Amino acid sequence: MPLDPFASAGELAAAIRSRRASASELVELYLARIAKYNPSLNAVCTLDSAGAERRARDADAALSRGEVWGPLHGVPMTIKDALETAGMRTTGGHPPLKDYIPQRDAPAVARLRAAGAILLGKTNVPPLSSDYRADNPIFGRTNNPWNLERTPGGSTGGGAAAVAAGLSAFDVGSDLAGSVRTPAHFCGLFALKPTERRIPNTGHIPEPPGESRAVRHQNVLGPLARSVDDLALITKAIAGPDDAEWDLAPVPWHDAPERALSSYRFAWSTNFGGIAVTRDTREGIQKLAAELARAGCKVEERNPDGFSFDEAWETWGEIAIAERAATGGERSRERVAALNATLGDRWAVARGSAKGVKATVADYMAALTRRDRLITALEKFFGQWDAFICPVTVSPAIPHVPFGTPIDIDGTKVPYFIAGTAYTCPFNMTGSPSVVVPLTRSKNGLPIGVQFVGKRWSEPELLALARKATLITGPFTPPPDYK
Repeated sequence: MPLDPFASAGELAAAIRSRRASASELVELYLARIAKYNPSLNAVCTLDSAGAERRARDADAALSRGEVWGPLHGVPMTIKDALETAGMRTTGGHPPLKDYIPQRDAPAVARLRAAGAILLGKTNVPPLSSDYRADNPIFGRTNNPWNLERTPGGSTGGGAAAVAAGLSAFDVGSDLAGSVRTPAHFCGLFALKPTERRIPNTGHIPEPPGESRAVRHQNVLGPLARSVDDLALITKAIAGPDDAEWDLAPVPWHDAPERALSSYRFAWSTNFGGIAVTRDTREGIQKLAAELARAGCKVEERNPDGFSFDEAWETWGEIAIAERAATGGERSRERVAALNATLGDRWAVARGSAKGVKATVADYMAALTRRDRLITALEKFFGQWDAFICPVTVSPAIPHVPFGTPIDIDGTKVPYFIAGTAYTCPFNMTGSPSVVVPLTRSKNGLPIGVQFVGKRWSEPELLALARKATLITGPFTPPPDYK
């Protein structure tokens, strides 16, 4: 029976354990697909064929002795080029780090290896993960497998392109403003942004290697995969405290009890502060809401009570930039100036980032206090609703355009940064988990995803809910030219 490069990681692990496939066969399958498709996609920026083949042989030998390393035994993976990998180049897309080879793995990477996964290589990112296109001066741009003239998103864009095109079983990236969710949405994948502090950020760049840990809020690591079950499998493998980050809570993972789809309560919205989304996006979410209602769910169109999106965007900008500026110096100030030049004073996120780049300790603490209030408002909202359904971005995958280019939304121009982050960064600010699932296609055939957002620490329940929703939205579909 031929091996399926688009099988889920869980299915591949089961095939290896049952001897229907070997780790070596799977590694060779993915390496052959990388050789065939990566020249046009530029998704995998650093490849370790020899190391992956060696590890696969070890995995097969271990299994022949009756040893199973873990739930991902023998499954090939890629990792975003912003997470340190021992002995393998990790650049963060940042030219000063083009030859940086870490001495140790980031904890998330080490845990995946301990669970049995085999690292094929690293996937492309924008410089220091600071854009929602994967394009940098070291490796160039990554293309979307659904349309090479479109971006796969960012900053985990290379990872999304690789998983969607069947070059890897899964990838793990990071998300400060949508950097896992946006690429999943643009490439037709499943993704999870976990609760803040569920997974350690140790070993994550953009904090330069050896610098103080300044980014202590809003950034999280999370998986991109081809099924909801894989999101749970991978997240359970990488979650938990780390001895470099003692502020991570040792919250146990309890599998959610079975519930009928009809028992769920959904609020939904396609309008955050008047920011337009495409007609295809709006109609796709409206159709999903209607189908959930027909399935017996409680469904209501509404935004969270007492939650100001303007305040959320401003607070996100102030905290994110204050923390990144602590180690980013002049580079952060230049980036904020470039961002604000495309926005002006009208947009709350611009006001927040301008305050953050020059924030005092008192300013920073005031922003964290505002954040506390906003988290409280959203958590109260989730006392009445199991999930909040909303867009991921304002549109499907955008063309390869320069940073700051306004994005056309059915004839309306939306500022570049707003188009990419307005529907994602509020939930980084609150630390809320969000699952992205493929929803529909645009009139041009591009994937459109949808977010299911839940209360903090509710990942098992939120994933169970998303799994039920896929009875309506459907499974992963490979891009047409990569089957």
